[in-house]
Amino acid sequence: MVNKFLQGEITYYKILGVNENASNQELRKAFCKLSIELHPDTTSLELEEAKNKFQKVLEAYENLNNSNLRKIYDEKLKLNSKKTNKNKTNVLNPLVNDSTNNNLVANRRPFSNGEMFALFLLITIILISLLFSILIASFTGEGVESIPTWLLR
Repeated sequence: MVNKFLQGEITYYKILGVNENASNQELRKAFCKLSIELHPDTTSLELEEAKNKFQKVLEAYENLNNSNLRKIYDEKLKLNSKKTNKNKTNVLNPLVNDSTNNNLVANRRPFSNGEMFALFLLITIILISLLFSILIASFTGEGVESIPTWLLR
């Protein structure tokens, strides 16, 4: 299964070993199987080679698992298959190849509820810390000294 990486035109589907109509569950199964095969503790490959192949598998899974990125990728594949180029084109990441794509920002996923809550907690803790530092400074009664004390003696 690992030898598929460099055969012909490399696509995300070929890297994961799934067909183009694969569901997210099939993509996850293929990703888990390949990640176990390519893990440095379980593979007989060189560390760098396993690392490079795992990065390709991870990129393929991340792009195919996201519905927006997958739709863009599938459209790019169709465009490349319609072209009658004699040269084999590497279509691994269509977003990198097409820098004029205006959908790059729209493809980012929104924050999850947990991430929003963590961000809220972080901002709240920072504001409370600032408030307490101001309150402590005002209750100690010491003003801000602009002249160093060693100059006053």
